[in-house]
Amino acid sequence: MEEVLKIDSISKHFPGVQALNKVSFGLEKGKIYGLVGENGAGKSTLVKILMGLYQPDSGEIIVKGKKVTISDPTFAREKCGIDTVFQEHSLIPQMSIAENIFLDKLEKYYTNGVINYRKLREDAKRALKAVNLDMDVSLPAGEISEGEKSLIEFARSLNRDPDILIFDEMTASLESNIVREVFDIMRDLKKKNKTLIFISHRLKEVLRVCDEILVLKDGNFQGIVDNQRKDTNPEIIREKIINKMTGRKTGLLFPPKNKLKRSTEVVLSISNLSNQYLKKINLEIYKGEIVALAGLRGQGQSKLLRTIAGLLPKNEGTIKLFGKELIINNPRSAIKNGVFYISNQRDLEGLWLSQDVWLNISLPSINKRSKFGIISKRNDKKVVENMIHKLEIKTPFIRQLVRYLSGGNKQKVVLAKWLLAQPKILLIDQPTMGLDIGAKIEIYKILRQLSNKGISTLVVLAELEEVTNLPDRVLVMREGQIVNEFIGEIKDEELLDSYYV
Repeated sequence: MEEVLKIDSISKHFPGVQALNKVSFGLEKGKIYGLVGENGAGKSTLVKILMGLYQPDSGEIIVKGKKVTISDPTFAREKCGIDTVFQEHSLIPQMSIAENIFLDKLEKYYTNGVINYRKLREDAKRALKAVNLDMDVSLPAGEISEGEKSLIEFARSLNRDPDILIFDEMTASLESNIVREVFDIMRDLKKKNKTLIFISHRLKEVLRVCDEILVLKDGNFQGIVDNQRKDTNPEIIREKIINKMTGRKTGLLFPPKNKLKRSTEVVLSISNLSNQYLKKINLEIYKGEIVALAGLRGQGQSKLLRTIAGLLPKNEGTIKLFGKELIINNPRSAIKNGVFYISNQRDLEGLWLSQDVWLNISLPSINKRSKFGIISKRNDKKVVENMIHKLEIKTPFIRQLVRYLSGGNKQKVVLAKWLLAQPKILLIDQPTMGLDIGAKIEIYKILRQLSNKGISTLVVLAELEEVTNLPDRVLVMREGQIVNEFIGEIKDEELLDSYYV
């Protein structure tokens, strides 16, 4: 098979980090490749080099037999036939969907200085049809969902007709049925001899659609895992990938569930909780339990956590903590009562990115360590360093700006600040979203350790594997209501059946 792209000894160094170290591999025409690795493995750096956003320190890129220097994204697209659908959307919110799709080609729609909007919209509708999306293309891009934005980015890339198309966590915001449609489109592109690189932290997705899987670890290329043989057990392939990525075996992925008899002590009790998103929610969470809220995306799981945390108003119903009714009108009152919420948007709602690890961990509980309004810097540092050690937060020093940490370590910082504040219950929205396998394993371990110490957790989980393996109990939500409950061993089929009417 013809080699369409060759990476030869590519290296890239940033201050204090060797992001890529002499990485070499080749890609053939008409194949789908997975690119996997833990956060910090070098995936994003490699993609940015291929798109001309970074320049390598050494090594060569060879496209269709010719050595190239990719100076910028325009060169990558127009001269090399390489394009990327990034997880971070680049749509301009104020511009229409149609304008966003053809942003780099708008000049062809001008006639005597005026845009032919009719032709623009017709072409945009046709572009969206290629990704099975039917919507009003005159809408501003800022008014549509994250999943729709991903599909529009996909449509824009397809319209450019690249020879090599990279999907950088593009499916992260998509429902499972939409992901299946994306995979069908990818397979059609493969039949047209396109070369695809698919990046995802969801190994099930990688194994479902990719022919071969490229593995990076700490900036080093670990080899290729073949996924084309139909007689090979998928679990064996998965084991190989995880072992190359992390050095761990898959059996260690989820810590064992609590085998002890469930405590009879009710920590959180909710009765008839309702608002514009929720309908008569009733639930109890016992001491030391991990309880998951599951279901299709947008069925009220996140809204329930935000309502309990005082971020959304409730119209009726009661919330009790250890039998005492709470009046939670805002996040401050929730925090005061030991009800701590961890958002799935950690950079926006969980961290102070412009400040260091020390301040981020210390700030929520700093008053508890003051005497007569005076804080001992030495004692505060010692307490924070102890928490960093306990949660195994990887940071070069305590004064490191938190924005420069990996996703997994950022999530640990968020957990650390609330654990230091001594929670009575944790409300966590998708704690492992966007994290690699290694970081996920560590988060699972921390949550189970908290459970064993008697701290209860109400957590929104989206990935099926997490829902069936992590919590002690699962509550399925549909249209703002709890419609089913699972305790103990859960079968995938039973769980999925409960998601649908």
